[in-house]
Amino acid sequence: MTTHLFKYILSALCIFVVGISYAQDIPDFINPDDLKDIDCKCLEKEVKYNKKEQKYIDILWEESLKYLEAYVVALTTSPEGSNCINSDEATYETVDGFKKMCVMDRRDMQLLVKHIYQILHNPDEAKKCFAAREDVDWIYSPGGELEAKSEVAQWLKRTTFEEFFDTKVTNIEVKAYGKEFTKNFYEMVTGEAVKTPPNFPYDVSARSLPNLWASVGWFPMYAEDSERNKRNFINVRGGYAYAEILGHWGLLRIDEINGEKVGAEVGMVVQSVNTLYPYHNHAISELYYTMREPACVNQFRTFAVRENNQHVVTVSESADERVIQFDAGAPNEHAMWASSSYDREPLVYFHENTIHAFEVDGDCESNPAENALVTVWVRSDAHERANDYGTTKLCECADELNTPAVRGKKIQCQLTKLKY
Repeated sequence: MTTHLFKYILSALCIFVVGISYAQDIPDFINPDDLKDIDCKCLEKEVKYNKKEQKYIDILWEESLKYLEAYVVALTTSPEGSNCINSDEATYETVDGFKKMCVMDRRDMQLLVKHIYQILHNPDEAKKCFAAREDVDWIYSPGGELEAKSEVAQWLKRTTFEEFFDTKVTNIEVKAYGKEFTKNFYEMVTGEAVKTPPNFPYDVSARSLPNLWASVGWFPMYAEDSERNKRNFINVRGGYAYAEILGHWGLLRIDEINGEKVGAEVGMVVQSVNTLYPYHNHAISELYYTMREPACVNQFRTFAVRENNQHVVTVSESADERVIQFDAGAPNEHAMWASSSYDREPLVYFHENTIHAFEVDGDCESNPAENALVTVWVRSDAHERANDYGTTKLCECADELNTPAVRGKKIQCQLTKLKY
């Protein structure tokens, strides 16, 4: 048995026996004194719950902590054969060859991990910033079997996906895709093909943390009509949702720890198969861990090009924005996409303003409607208020503005000029 495998088994046993253990060695870049007696400044007033409600809050809190702990352990564990020290390895650019880095070399990631460890070591102090956010009317329950198997979700009684697509989505095609997405959401997040990457010390899927995945509050962010969605694909608009556990829009909303701004946003994403999440960019960094075993080779493809790449051409500039174009019709364009699996190149990291996209092939799925790309989703520096929390900007077709940018054509994107 390898030392690497033994570590995972030991960690899993500790968690099974005593709940969340926090027994892992903290990374060298964290000062142990910073984990003692922290002071959290919340983004909203502490929410008080009665005894009956507190039971459900406690369940949701414990599953949230388990998700966060597993994530920071994964980030700070070196894969077999890697040259990284106490760090996972991430792909960050796919154009001109696949470029990789030790993800914990980044300062934003060191701060993210430190803040999560501060939360884990001081759960009572952090918990005052935690709430179910049952009063928020723009996050939803997937409903169906996922809700039926969660006592917390049943208590929350959030508006369901079905109700959302019935009442708030006007586009008939989007509504149809949304209904199919809703119908199959349980199978998408609990099916046998959903697997946690090996760097994680234990499973964080909906099978192991059912109350969290059912109750966290999901947002189908592209479903409703908007100016931005003129640049989006109909099937993505109806087949995509994300949820946030820690962050400015999540359940655990911490503004500062010991006077230091918290920029971490941690959650999960589900994207239907047979979709291309369009080329897009935002002003803050972002990471994804693939949580799916592909049904065929190259089923899950990722495109990423940094703003300073030689293939990115500036066409205009203003004080706040840089408009660029990229030729997605180049002869070698097919080689500009990396593939991933839960156990092969699962982690991608996108620097600020990286133009990226995700394509999910469904032709090799025996039941495409019941399958999706499932990922652990994170942003690292959402506290940069000058950059509007990194609002997602969809690119467009350079030859037909305000229409979706497709593979094989020249694309145009608006990049934020970063301010600090």
